[in-house]
Amino acid sequence: MNTPKRFSPGKALRPGVVALVLISTATAIAMAGCTGSPGGSADARPPSPGSTAVDPTAAPTETSTTTPIVIELDGRRIAGELDGSATSVSLLAQLPLTLAFRDYGGQEKISELPAPLDLEGAPEGSDAAPLTLGYYVPERSLVLYYHHVGYFAGIVPIGTYENTDAVKTQTTDFTATIRKAD
Repeated sequence: MNTPKRFSPGKALRPGVVALVLISTATAIAMAGCTGSPGGSADARPPSPGSTAVDPTAAPTETSTTTPIVIELDGRRIAGELDGSATSVSLLAQLPLTLAFRDYGGQEKISELPAPLDLEGAPEGSDAAPLTLGYYVPERSLVLYYHHVGYFAGIVPIGTYENTDAVKTQTTDFTATIRKAD
């Protein structure tokens, strides 16, 4: 009858057995770090009264207000809104404005503003989705984006508008009046 061989001190183990032992040990150690409470933290103590724990399921709070605007274009009234940024507030101070727009790159309509806008807190750059109302810093221009524009330094999104077709279908230069909504 064959009896299983036992490890005896002083005898070398086969390389395959050593590898299996090392892999099993490493796996057990790695798995030990994955256990704990269902939330992923082994420390189930509630936060102390002075701590500032954040509830990840809480809805974000609205920190800025928006201001409704109207863009009057070719006999149409296009609704929009400006965010509460310093850049938007400085544009609101200039309204109402009648501006001459031109197409730029088949993706946006652009018009130079009479005065620069406040850039306090503005990003260095951004991308712009269709329906974005933006400020392009290098040209001191208001921009109505009707196609997606990738990231560019100098793009500052300041609001939105509701009708890309009304903007996109303007095949020549045009004027539009932008004002606060009634």
